[in-house]
Amino acid sequence: MITYLLTAFLGIVGAAVGWAVFKTKGPFAKDQTTEALNWAITWAIGFVALWVVTFVLVMLTPKLAMVGSLLYMALWLAGLILCIIAALKVKGGVAYRYPFALRLIK
Repeated sequence: MITYLLTAFLGIVGAAVGWAVFKTKGPFAKDQTTEALNWAITWAIGFVALWVVTFVLVMLTPKLAMVGSLLYMALWLAGLILCIIAALKVKGGVAYRYPFALRLIK
């Protein structure tokens, strides 16, 4: 549960710390910390892609900068909500799988 909350507020750094600390605490902990780290990587890729899109939109017309800002907020809020849902599921002993996470780390 801690790893998901660290991911919500510290991103990939929080997930990596949680994974390094808790991956040896048993199969369930390893599975869920790996899931949190995969989600953090996916979330970071989303932010980088959004940065590129926003940059292009701003180059086309500065008025589109607001669209990029709104998309950033939407991505952050969606990630925060998914992290909270994951933390609550894991607290109840249920394994959680993010719907859009790339499974880069096994």
